[in-house]
Amino acid sequence: MQNKLKSFWWRAALTAASLLGLAGLAEAAAGLDMLPHGHFPALLISVTRGREIMDRPGVTGYYERLLAKDSRMDRNYVYDKSFLVYWFKPHLTWEHDHVTTNGFGMVGPETTLSKPPGVRRIALLGASISAGHMVQADQTFGALLERRLNADQPDGPSQRFEVLNFACIAYVLTQELDLAVERSVPFNPDVYLLDVNELATYLSWDRHLIQVVQQGIDPKYDFLRETLRQSGVSSGDDALILSAKLAPYRMTVLRDSFVKLKTELANRHTPLIAVLVPSVEEGELSRRRLEGVRDLLTSLDITVVDLLDTFDGILDTAPLAVYRGDVHPNARGHRMLSENLYTKLKAQPRAWAAITGHDSEGAAPAP
Repeated sequence: MQNKLKSFWWRAALTAASLLGLAGLAEAAAGLDMLPHGHFPALLISVTRGREIMDRPGVTGYYERLLAKDSRMDRNYVYDKSFLVYWFKPHLTWEHDHVTTNGFGMVGPETTLSKPPGVRRIALLGASISAGHMVQADQTFGALLERRLNADQPDGPSQRFEVLNFACIAYVLTQELDLAVERSVPFNPDVYLLDVNELATYLSWDRHLIQVVQQGIDPKYDFLRETLRQSGVSSGDDALILSAKLAPYRMTVLRDSFVKLKTELANRHTPLIAVLVPSVEEGELSRRRLEGVRDLLTSLDITVVDLLDTFDGILDTAPLAVYRGDVHPNARGHRMLSENLYTKLKAQPRAWAAITGHDSEGAAPAP
């Protein structure tokens, strides 16, 4: 019995020491980063502490748990057999669901279907970061951008700006395309901001197509129908098999989605701005994962505003996340994104002309 007790306390002490050592990695990383050759080991420590190592969307089921029909999140969505699969329910409130939507199911305050006189509308397309997962609607970077534009009055007091937030948790590019082509059109936006981040274009880029196949939903767009045909997917395949079959088509689907989006908006003479938005992760994971996507956008002559440097120089990004180990920015993180976005928009004449409706000489921007 005495030997068992000694063994127990020895293991307990060893476990406690190990936990303390792991907890001290954050402080060790900060100290290492100050040394001449310490940046790389500090970076490794920071990356291994990130949620991406432990809970990767599309691999360990992060979004599947988030959207599970038997979870409280089911209260937040309208599910049907449409191409979008689901969207936010109208009139959600922060207190109950950690998200606030208006009567149209958009994140943010009430608005009107018809655009009021003197208003320039900016449609924000995106997923959980733009939607402000666990951040109040008036603290999201989209809402802060609207507030800043109306405070600075770049076109004088006669014009107001509205940022209509069409983002929805766990959306990917194919769903964001459909928002631009269908759901947002009646609101007559003047310009579109597309949140491009690694959560929607890298590990989980195929999440929506998997849902479409499994639920027998019409792929709607010819390029998606052709992709599904070529890949040989079947509704009887499980999610892992579907992901494996679709993997070779990732960049093709992303490219065709961007082309379709740009073409549709150009036909409506509406500018498009792609905004590269980082997740809150240690290291340079977001930047590395979006390298190919950035090159793709540039090759298609789509205006790009790069915010991937927003959290640069911050070794421990945990205080910027909604909770430790998560990748979504909290209110402070959204403020940093908004400030960087506003600065970058003003620094790029083409982007600023798209936002304000004219360049410095009064000419209308090209789509």
